[in-house]
Amino acid sequence: MPKRIGFIINPAAAAGRASAQWAALQDDFRQDGVAGKSRFTSRPGDAVRFAQELGRECDVVVAVGGDGTLFEVASGLLLGGAAHARLGVVPLGTGNDAARQFGIRDPTQARLALRGANTINVDALRIGCQTQGATLSRHALLFAGVGILSEALEQTTPRVKRVFGRRLSYPVGALRALASYVAPLIRVTCDGQTWEKRFLLVCASNCELSGGGMRLAAGARMDDGFVDVNVCETLGRVAAAALLWKISRGHRPTHPKLRYFTARTVTVEADPPIPVAADGELIGQTPAQFEVVPQALKILVP
Repeated sequence: MPKRIGFIINPAAAAGRASAQWAALQDDFRQDGVAGKSRFTSRPGDAVRFAQELGRECDVVVAVGGDGTLFEVASGLLLGGAAHARLGVVPLGTGNDAARQFGIRDPTQARLALRGANTINVDALRIGCQTQGATLSRHALLFAGVGILSEALEQTTPRVKRVFGRRLSYPVGALRALASYVAPLIRVTCDGQTWEKRFLLVCASNCELSGGGMRLAAGARMDDGFVDVNVCETLGRVAAAALLWKISRGHRPTHPKLRYFTARTVTVEADPPIPVAADGELIGQTPAQFEVVPQALKILVP
C-alpha cells in the first residue's frame, strides 16, 4: 500500500538557499514515487501547525529544511498525538545535525529513506517554557539549554552562516557572544538535586551533535532514556572560549567549574527570566523544564 506523505518545506532554511534546492529536487522525488501534500512555512510556528494537521492524515510527515524545521515538525507530531506517523527528513539547512545522526547526510540518502520502510525509534526532549505570558510546549531532538547557547544563536546570523558555513558558523557565533556575555544567576534542578550559581552554560542534550557538528555531549545516545547534562559555572572570557572550544570538538575536559551527568528531568529558573534555546532556535524564556520522552518518534532512515 503506498505511503501517504506530507512535506513541510522551510524555504528560508540555510539562509534562504533551501527554496532553490527544493525546487530542483521535486522531480527526483516524483520519479521515486514519493509525492504528497506540500506545505510551505513563512514564520516560526507554521511547521508545528502543519505537522499537527498532516499527522492526522499521513503515514509519513517529512521535514524539508534544517534542524529548526525538524524541531518544529517533531513538536507538531508529538503535540498532535500522531503516534502512527513516521518522521522523514530532507536535510537542506545549515547544520543538519539530527539528519546526520539518522544516517541522512544529503538529499540522495533522504530519497533512499523515503522509498523504504526502515525506521529507528528515538527519544525526544519535552520542553516547557514561557513566551508572551503563556506556557509553550515543544519537543527537541538535539538539545535544550540556556546561557551562552542562547546568546550564541543570536550572534549566528544568516550572514555568519553564509560566510562561515556549517562547521564554523556556530562556533563563530559563540565567540561573538562571549565578547559581551555576563553570566546570570541560575537555579538548576536535575532529578531533585539543585544548584544556584552564575552559570555560563546549562545544556540538556539528547545526542552528541548540534551546532553544525559541535559535540556538546560526547557519547550521548538518542535511545537510552536519559539526557546528558552539561553545567558550567562562569569563567573568564579566555578560559571560557578555550573550554567551549574543547567541548565543541568532542572532548570532555576536566575543570572544577564544569559538571557532566545524566538525568531524566532538568528545571531551570532565573530572575529576571533568560532565553531558552532548543535545536538551534530561540523558543521562549525561563522558567523552563526539559524532560526525556523515551522512544517518542519513529524516524525513516536509509
